[in-house]
Amino acid sequence: MGARLRVFLTHEQDQTLLNLRKQDVPQKVKDRAEVIRLNAHGWYVENIAAHFDWNEKTVRKVLNTWEKLGLEGLWESPGRGGKPKWKEDDIAFLEECLRIEPRTYNSPQLALKLKTERNVLLSPDRLRRVLKKGIDWKRGRKSHKGKQDPVARANKQADLDMLELAAATGEIDLKYLDESGFCVWSEPGYTYYFRGEQKRLEQTKRRGRRLSIIGFLQPFISFVYGLVIGGVDRKSYITMMEQEATEAQEIGRTRVIVQDNGPIHRCQEVQQLWKKWESQGLYIFFLPKYCSEMNPIELEWQHIKKDELSGQAFDDELDLAYAVINGVQARGEKSNYSTRRVKFNSKNSG
Repeated sequence: MGARLRVFLTHEQDQTLLNLRKQDVPQKVKDRAEVIRLNAHGWYVENIAAHFDWNEKTVRKVLNTWEKLGLEGLWESPGRGGKPKWKEDDIAFLEECLRIEPRTYNSPQLALKLKTERNVLLSPDRLRRVLKKGIDWKRGRKSHKGKQDPVARANKQADLDMLELAAATGEIDLKYLDESGFCVWSEPGYTYYFRGEQKRLEQTKRRGRRLSIIGFLQPFISFVYGLVIGGVDRKSYITMMEQEATEAQEIGRTRVIVQDNGPIHRCQEVQQLWKKWESQGLYIFFLPKYCSEMNPIELEWQHIKKDELSGQAFDDELDLAYAVINGVQARGEKSNYSTRRVKFNSKNSG
């Protein structure tokens, strides 16, 4: 086996790549910058590929391009072809509309906007091919980014980077905590089907109750989770945290839990346990408000819902629970981490 592919960054280079997260650059550029930083911080190619759900060859290509071209290699090389009938500022106009207007657009709507406001004739099909270079056709998401405190986020990100580095060197155990939910009625998504026909998902007789999940992700190592019918309450949260504190004490190594500021994470009963948990070696790192993108477990929820459960309808909560369990296991196999389910001793346990 040959030597591991590894890049080395100066402090200035590392900060430049980190700052790309906040800049107005294509998402592919941000992803490539993160690939380089992760590799420089000790992540192997196969781990990075699993994290981004990429092919390992793609990761190696990014690293090799960085070695040859440096920062310039993060951007796409200009292609060849005929001269376009549109100008770059026309596409920049559309991109700005997509970025700032509080609505969604499809390609016919964008083509009409380009015609009426820029007097540029471009068919929806041609426009899709043009936008494909930097813009994806995907579902929109709700966001609270406008409510973020940029100073608090930057400070917390710097602290989190130090924790991730300590975890990479084995000094601490770093886990990311979050809760999510599932329903027996899955929202229909995009699907391949026969031309001229439409795929229909038959709904069950009742919508059913929400199935909630609470999980602890230790990237590339483990995913510990519990299921409950209804919402995750403070008792379920405390049960999971008590197990983490006990394990930290038995192992004798500091364990840090990264989590948001949810009500059950800061309720009075939980706050009274903080000193006890710290005495066992368990510490809590709170993310800044409205910064869920800083928690990588959010990406796991997306993959489970989009890849494992998407487009399915379930007869009842039990079938849904089995599907979630199988989905978590399948995701663990893809991302090369172990999975373990905690069973709660209550009537609401899953």
